Amino acid sequence: MVAKEKKPPKPLKANSVPGWDIGPDEIGAKQKGDDSLKKYWDLVGKPVEVGKPQFFLKKGILYRKYSGKKDTDEEIQLVVPTELRHKVVSLAHDTLLAGHRGAGLPAPLH
Repeated sequence: MVAKEKKPPKPLKANSVPGWDIGPDEIGAKQKGDDSLKKYWDLVGKPVEVGKPQFFLKKGILYRKYSGKKDTDEEIQLVVPTELRHKVVSLAHDTLLAGHRGAGLPAPLH
């Protein structure tokens, strides 16, 4: 029974977020169409130095993998296209489940 208490909780798997009508194919297409991500697409599959981020594809979606100096310091992150970044930050900070209610982000300048 004690061994179960030491295990970290399993991550929550969510297939969709209410209010977001976007699927994996659309995210991949938005990533490919984002000029700010071109340099990361060019790094996919190339060898990297220890401690440097690596970019890879999984089911047509671009991810960033970072491994720190310790093998346990591995992070895998979705590369978010420019047009979705405001929504992602808002989702992380302005929802009831975010743990705090900030002042929100200012409207983008056009």
